[in-house]
Amino acid sequence: MELIDERKFPQAMKEEVEPFLAQYRETGKFLNALYYETYFLPRSRATVVISHGFTESSVKFREFMYYLLKAGFSCAVMDHRGHGYSARMVDDPQLVHIDEFERYVREFHGFTEQVVKPKTAGPLYLFGHSMGGCVAARVLEEYPNDFSRAILNAPMLGLISGNIPPWAGALFCRGKILLGKGDQRLFFHKGFEAEPVFEEDCATSRARFDHYQALRRKEPALQTAAASYRWTKEGISAGNRAIRHAEKIRVPVLLLQAETDTLVSAKAQQKFIAKVPKGKLIRVPQSKHEIYRSVNAVLEGYWQLILDFYNG
Repeated sequence: MELIDERKFPQAMKEEVEPFLAQYRETGKFLNALYYETYFLPRSRATVVISHGFTESSVKFREFMYYLLKAGFSCAVMDHRGHGYSARMVDDPQLVHIDEFERYVREFHGFTEQVVKPKTAGPLYLFGHSMGGCVAARVLEEYPNDFSRAILNAPMLGLISGNIPPWAGALFCRGKILLGKGDQRLFFHKGFEAEPVFEEDCATSRARFDHYQALRRKEPALQTAAASYRWTKEGISAGNRAIRHAEKIRVPVLLLQAETDTLVSAKAQQKFIAKVPKGKLIRVPQSKHEIYRSVNAVLEGYWQLILDFYNG
């Protein structure tokens, strides 16, 4: 795997990555509401379907998909409802809101069935990051025939909430929902920050952080930044549900855990993977929550894990 030189990152993305991706990119709107991108190679080992994380988008995974394509894998990604170029359920474009977490699961399954499967005869593999990792876990549990292998990257199976136990946070959010405030912004969440502090971010690569932040400043659709009370309550419940039903998963699952993760619970991840019959957990050294946006020294080993697993 030849990684992009971080010293020339913006130039490489503009002159190498984007032109290469443009050769294969097809876009559309699933259900006339959910933006997606597909990249099908004439002959590929398999197709990897990506489920992105909270406040993320398909655009954020362009470099990731570039590497997969170079390794011989076709790719597909859909912006989850309330993210990127997909439809919102609230007027505030920076707020992520959902009525029920299982909607993400049903829509991702529908995208896989109706958009991805008809265009490829090969095996389908799954990659889910953070919130998208929780979505991916639930898809594996409820739709066991969709994928034959899956990687869960720092999956959101339990939130880190400081001194507040998750059950107490969920109870607080339920109270707000009962008061008719479920679609309002979680009180400690801020709107989009044009100049966030890199050291407080979830990536360890300054080049990758700067590049995507520059894209976000130019494009309002990429500026989702906060959760609603309903989303928070649903996210906590979904993680618990995924752990309860983990034994239903029958395909090989590789859970990649960040060494330093301040957003999601390592304990919840370990509890989940212990119940998956063909599950394996590997902790990635010197990584934060967004492992896929680490420095190259970390990505070299990380990508070896991904390709070894997908190649069987």
